[in-house]
Amino acid sequence: MKNTFLRKLSLVLGFVVLPFGLVNAAGGYKIELEKVNNNVRDTQSLQRGAMLFANYCMACHSVELIRYNRVARNLGWTDEQAVEKLSFNQAKPVDYVKTRMEPGVSQDLFGIEAPDLSLLTRVKGNDYIYTFIRGYYEEEEGKWNNKVLAGTSMPNVLEGLKRHSTEQEFDQATTDLVNFLDYVGEPSKVQRWDLGWKVILFLLVLLTLTYLLKREYWKDIKH
Repeated sequence: MKNTFLRKLSLVLGFVVLPFGLVNAAGGYKIELEKVNNNVRDTQSLQRGAMLFANYCMACHSVELIRYNRVARNLGWTDEQAVEKLSFNQAKPVDYVKTRMEPGVSQDLFGIEAPDLSLLTRVKGNDYIYTFIRGYYEEEEGKWNNKVLAGTSMPNVLEGLKRHSTEQEFDQATTDLVNFLDYVGEPSKVQRWDLGWKVILFLLVLLTLTYLLKREYWKDIKH
């Protein structure tokens, strides 16, 4: 009887755990991803990353789920500073952060529409993006490929930055860029973290009080 129950329990647990295993297996990559170790609490890093995004990415890509004034509020800028630094005064604070490329140009140049990057880190993960933007290599003179996504349509936009930077500077720049994309993917992440420990602390206090109340109610009842 006991063995039959254990077999049934194992079978049920197997069906519950199996989908999670398949999800993890499907999310694997053929190469080992570099660790970015970014920090969304680092406001200066986010500011540098935002300007790198404006200078190297916004020609093709957008992050159109966030407005300039939200970026300003979270990154310690005024609305005017955010508009000046990111759009070069070509937008309003209430505008979404959109690409400067005209519709259809990306399709004509690269054969594909450049995707919006608002949720890229949440879909792919920070380490994937970090490894991808650092993963370009020159197959032959003037022809680039990427070790993460072979045959990618995206050109090596950071080539000039890498050529004119030290290794340490390039490491910091790519970390800052991923850090900004991580922030854009969930602008309220820091607030959620700060609220989370307060909620847990409240639940622990409530649990303690509930336990003490239960003991008080049951102390005179014989078991």
